[in-house]
Amino acid sequence: MEHVPLWVKPYRIVVTSANSGMIEPVLNAVSLHQIKKHAQSSLFEYFVRDFGPPTTEEFLEAQCNFVQSCAAYSLVCYFMQVKDRSVITCQILLQLV
Repeated sequence: MEHVPLWVKPYRIVVTSANSGMIEPVLNAVSLHQIKKHAQSSLFEYFVRDFGPPTTEEFLEAQCNFVQSCAAYSLVCYFMQVKDRSVITCQILLQLV
């Protein structure tokens, strides 16, 4: 069986009732929604601005990390049968390290 390098960050969740809870905050992150709406730039333009030209090692590493985590979260949502994808799209976060 082939190893596929996917990455998911686990978050702590505290259930406060049957219908609500609190999730651990994501520090040093910007959402895809914020990039598109407030910065008025594409994801590619954001990556170039923050990580350098597309041929640099920093850009390629950031791009690879994004693709691996996005694929992993897509699979998690599929397996858990998450139906409201519009909410998920707004919650894609790019963590700055």
